[in-house]
Amino acid sequence: MKLGGREKGIIIGGGVAIVLLLFFQFGLSPALARMKTLDRLVAQKERDVQEMLGLRETYLARKAVIEEVNRSLSRRGQEFAIFSFLEDLANKSGVKGNIMYMKPALSTSGELYRESSVEMKLEGITLQALIQYLYEIERAPQLLRVRRLHIKPRAANPDMLDVTFQVSTFYLLERSS
Repeated sequence: MKLGGREKGIIIGGGVAIVLLLFFQFGLSPALARMKTLDRLVAQKERDVQEMLGLRETYLARKAVIEEVNRSLSRRGQEFAIFSFLEDLANKSGVKGNIMYMKPALSTSGELYRESSVEMKLEGITLQALIQYLYEIERAPQLLRVRRLHIKPRAANPDMLDVTFQVSTFYLLERSS
């Protein structure tokens, strides 16, 4: 069987078309799909890197705060007595006569810190005196904080308050290496 020039051209054209179709199906199409997938992954990874940089900044900021707290607690030392400090501060603020009681609250310990708390009750105190005393507690360099606060006006004289609150501080635990 002899093929004419036209038939040879059709067969060669068909062969080229089949080769091109196979190249597209098994070579170019998967490569294009892979490039599209990689482009999407690159965009995702760039977002992930930006998120990691943000997390790094947050971590470094928090680490700096923790280091500053540790330095403050180290300077203050283990001999700091929250009871005595609050009593002295009450005396300086002029509210010592309003103290009904001061009692230790439950202390908790973590891996690095021990929290110590004192519950205080003040009776017949003015709002201005209370604000000043609480302000002095919060601004003290000994890292004290008011955790709970319950204020109740007196029935006989609403300008006078009965207040119960809890003040806490932290102590560094000694590390055993």
